[in-house]
Amino acid sequence: MPEVKKREVSDSVQEFGRHVVAEVQKMISEGYKRSTIHTITACPENARFESQTEKENILLLMRAHPITNLWWILLASVLFAVPFFWGEFPLVAAIEPGVKLALILTWYLILAFFVFQNFLLWFYNVYIVTDERIIDVDFFGLLYKNVNATQIRKIEDVNYSQRGVLSGFFDYGNVVIETASAQKSDDTPMERSAFTYDNVPRPDRVVRVITELMEQEEQEEYEGRTR
Repeated sequence: MPEVKKREVSDSVQEFGRHVVAEVQKMISEGYKRSTIHTITACPENARFESQTEKENILLLMRAHPITNLWWILLASVLFAVPFFWGEFPLVAAIEPGVKLALILTWYLILAFFVFQNFLLWFYNVYIVTDERIIDVDFFGLLYKNVNATQIRKIEDVNYSQRGVLSGFFDYGNVVIETASAQKSDDTPMERSAFTYDNVPRPDRVVRVITELMEQEEQEEYEGRTR
C-alpha cells in the first residue's frame, strides 16, 4: 500500500507540475485525492470551474463540513412528522378528506423543496485553491451567485479560527484570507475579507497550503520566474 500511495503522489506531481506544494502532496498520500463530492479534495479529478485557465490546476476543492447541515436535516425530520399529528387538532380534523390530502401533498412538496434547496446550496458553495488563484463561490437561493477570485501574489495574510465544541470535535473552522484590496463580499459586508472559507474541514491544512503557495510565489518573483 505505501508504494501505491507514493506512486499516486508521483503521478499527481507529474500531472500538475512543480506547483503541487508539499502539503498537497502529503494530503494526496493520506487519501484526500477523491471524488468532488467530498468536503475537501486534493487535486480533484475531472473538476473544473468557469474561469479556469488552460494551465491553471486545482489544488484544493472544499465545501462546508457536512455537520453544518445538521440543523436543516433535523428540522426537515421534525417537519416530516408533523402531518401524522394533524388529527390531534380539532380544526384540522374537521377538514374534508380530499382537502386534507391536498394539504398533506402541499406540505411535503414544500418540505422537499426546502431539503433540495439546502442540499444544493451546500453542494455548490465551494472554495477553491489553485496554483495561481483562490476562488470563493457563494450561492444564495437558486438565482444569485457571488464569485470572488484573486491571485496568490495579492494575498497578504491567511489565518483560521475554530469556535465552539462542534468545530473542535469535528475539526472544521473559518479560513480568512486577507488581500491588498479592500474587496468585500456582497453577501456578508461585515466580514474581514471577501475570501472567507466558512466551516471548511482541516482549516489548519488549508492555511498551510496557501502559505506554501505564497512562499513559492515570493520565490518566483525573487528569481524573476513569475507566471
